[in-house]
Amino acid sequence: PGAPPSAAASRPLAAAAALRPPPPTPLLLPPPRQLPWQTRWRSAASTAQQEVHEEVARFAEMEPHPTSLEDILACLEPWRVAKFIHTEMPIRFAERIRLISNIPGWEEISELVTVHDLHLKAFRNLRLVERHPTLDEFTAVVKGAMKDQEEVVRLMAEAMHKLQERDPQQFGPAFVDRFLDSFLLNRFGSNVLMSQYLALVNLTHGPTGIVDPQCNPAKVCREAAKAVLDVCEEVTGRRPDILVETYSSAKGVDLDFNGVPRFSYIPGALRYVMCELLKNSCRATVEACASDAEIEQKPVRVIVCADDHRVAICTSDQAGGIPFEVGSHVWSYLYSTARKNATAGGFKARTGRADELAGFGVGLPISRLYARYLGGSLDLISLPGYGTHAYLFLPRLSSQQVEVVPDRDAHFRYHTLGDYALGHH
Repeated sequence: PGAPPSAAASRPLAAAAALRPPPPTPLLLPPPRQLPWQTRWRSAASTAQQEVHEEVARFAEMEPHPTSLEDILACLEPWRVAKFIHTEMPIRFAERIRLISNIPGWEEISELVTVHDLHLKAFRNLRLVERHPTLDEFTAVVKGAMKDQEEVVRLMAEAMHKLQERDPQQFGPAFVDRFLDSFLLNRFGSNVLMSQYLALVNLTHGPTGIVDPQCNPAKVCREAAKAVLDVCEEVTGRRPDILVETYSSAKGVDLDFNGVPRFSYIPGALRYVMCELLKNSCRATVEACASDAEIEQKPVRVIVCADDHRVAICTSDQAGGIPFEVGSHVWSYLYSTARKNATAGGFKARTGRADELAGFGVGLPISRLYARYLGGSLDLISLPGYGTHAYLFLPRLSSQQVEVVPDRDAHFRYHTLGDYALGHH
């Protein structure tokens, strides 16, 4: 055991090895050929993609068709709303696709690519879907487009900050503010019309959809105040007072028991604006006051008033005002005290409970867009050392509440506080 095999014993093994066939020579196969059907499929896909982009370019050159609340309230049958948005939404989606495509280097910003692709998907689906024999497929497309829009504001805000960090000269506040004002207001109008359609189909908001022909602005302000105070108390442990007062010089039947006129409006939009204004005032009041006793002496006031043509809402606080050097920066999407809490991975607001009073830092400029959408305005007046006044003016007549839809191929105008100043010409 353990001894090496003898030479005689190893001869059969060597002979057997000699009889084994040599290993096969590897075959050198040519590269795989494109089969005819594969070539045709790729060609068809490329052609289809090119056709979609050509279709987008064609629709982007069309003018939008702004509608009024009067028209919306006169068109409450789902099939009629579907017919309008089926032809109108591709125009507005195409305009936003064009806005993104015109940004130099947009393909290198992942958030812009995502938003671009979501819009392209919605555009394509809207162009392909049929409204007959039922509205089911069309409703599914509209619902999907709305679902895809949920993260667009956050994505666009982050994209603009990335562009600004990459090239501060080219993508400074002037570019970003102008771009997002147009993009987001165009988007907001699309979402209003699609939300109105879904509300009428699903009967989720009553017979007039998301529009309330008897909207009570004072009631909306009180609801917003309660919601903001609940959050403020939960986050900071303090609860400032918010006083809502009502006044009116209007005459007519559309008055509540306090004499404040009701008017046709979108309560959800008004509630958003008031929540943003009150969040800012409550946060500033809490930060400016050293004690609960001092907070009690500095309530936030909301004055709701109106005449036969307009509703005016003034929100004021005594939190020290906005420094003059800050000025109009409060309307910039690139300016926000909330972003001081940002982390390298993104906005703290996504995960930080304390940021419920700050959000993404775009609340004020978006609130101004909401006011502008139907011909209104939102402006701030700061009294440094004392406090800040926010003035919200809204048309009361539904025939004058006409959409402002930013589009390169159509004329549009924003209203400002100057339009309502005495002696303004």
